[in-house]
Amino acid sequence: MTTSGHWTSNLAESVWQDTTSRRTALIEHSSGRSYRYPELKQAVERFAAALRPRLHGPDEVVALVCDNTAEFVVAYHGTLLAGGVVLPLEPLGTPEEWQPVLERCRAAHVVTSAKAWRQLSALPSAASVRSVVVVDELPSGDGTISWHRWLDGLAADASPAAGDERPALLATSSGSLGLPKQIVLTHRNLVSNLDQIDAVHRLTADDVVLATTPFRHIYGMQMAMNPTLRAGGTLVTVHTPFSVSDLVEVIETRKVTVAYLVPSLLAELARLGGTGGRDTSSLRLVYSGGAPLPADVARSCARVLGVPVVQGYGMTEAGCTFAPPDGSPPVPASIGRALPDTEIRLVDPETGVGGETGEIWVRGPQVSPGYLDDDGTVRSLADEEHWLHTGDIARREPDGHVTIIGRIKQLIKYKGHQIAPAELEAVLLSHPDVADAVVTGAPDEVAGEIPVAFVVLTGPVALSEVTDFVASRVAPYKKIRSISAVDRIPRSAMGKALVRELTDGRAGGTR
Repeated sequence: MTTSGHWTSNLAESVWQDTTSRRTALIEHSSGRSYRYPELKQAVERFAAALRPRLHGPDEVVALVCDNTAEFVVAYHGTLLAGGVVLPLEPLGTPEEWQPVLERCRAAHVVTSAKAWRQLSALPSAASVRSVVVVDELPSGDGTISWHRWLDGLAADASPAAGDERPALLATSSGSLGLPKQIVLTHRNLVSNLDQIDAVHRLTADDVVLATTPFRHIYGMQMAMNPTLRAGGTLVTVHTPFSVSDLVEVIETRKVTVAYLVPSLLAELARLGGTGGRDTSSLRLVYSGGAPLPADVARSCARVLGVPVVQGYGMTEAGCTFAPPDGSPPVPASIGRALPDTEIRLVDPETGVGGETGEIWVRGPQVSPGYLDDDGTVRSLADEEHWLHTGDIARREPDGHVTIIGRIKQLIKYKGHQIAPAELEAVLLSHPDVADAVVTGAPDEVAGEIPVAFVVLTGPVALSEVTDFVASRVAPYKKIRSISAVDRIPRSAMGKALVRELTDGRAGGTR
């Protein structure tokens, strides 16, 4: 899993640059635990000291099956400092989901809860695991090691392993359009991306940063966790599920200055239209990521909170690639501009010709070298000229900002026309009685595909009224041809709609 290169920084070394600050580094809002920089950094170095002699070679994989806790932060950076590769897994996953990933990645060490290990230990892939660190309960004599014993009595080892082009992270793609894959991200990928983000969106030691998204995902990891610790700010974590009432309570209690949220949470805030009397005046910026943020939702939340509500764009394979520069006027629905040292093209997926509208192609130091195959080799995900074809369709506005308008694989082909579901979803969400919505394509013998909508309603409105509302605002070929009312839109932790769960079991609706 290694390639050659000259760039030498280890990600953990890059993040933990400040060794003098005595500020609070991390607050677990739900548990009340807090950690200052010296103790958290020492824990990282002790974790590395415990892991280093247990590594049987370079690039051994350490699986982290943890929530957004201090243990995740320490194990993540301690693994990188020692020369291991981090494999973050969903703590609420199932053995059936974990098994192929652990087998493919050949994890030799696991940091997890006792509950998760009871499930993991029965898997065939557990046979190759040599070290199991349990973060919550005392070991039960089954060969596991308690978190405190793992760290206890060891001299901190701050010497960083080589970074450069060595793998740092095996990130799991969402799998929303196919089976999940493990994407190799090197130290260079991740540190370069932090530098790029810092050039347009800078956190400071005075910032109190609310992270509601999982650190195992690129958005939570590279926009919240790593930049906050690198800047010497205070990182505030919360447990899920997480509601709007939780959001405004945390902002008020912890004096949050920057919040990283997902569109589904912001949509809930927009529907409520207020903060319930909570004081959110400490905020200076709200960031949305993980899925497109409708312009109406961004405007409503900006009015409620009194601060800019912006969104960027990124993907597991390339980290953050677009962001609005701090201080620039918010442009609703825009993802901002390409980050420094990032080349982009907008390419017509039918003709391959570049222009002002098309598939986003990305090239830059943050782009992953590839996917991890079952045999341990890395399969390139870029073309021969190193362009990553993202699958997302975007439009470049006259002022240079870029707006996402759909995905190639999600585009609905209706009688030769291409319809972007995101456009119809934005129209649906502008209806006063629609709380949430998702649009997808369904096969049709005559048209090829037709637009199908699933909506969550807030009042006794007729579905025909909703479709008429949309029809009056879009071209005739974009009209919604089928609509169903559902109790909720199932979404991932990043706020992405799980369309398959809806299409596999449709209920309640009219054609």
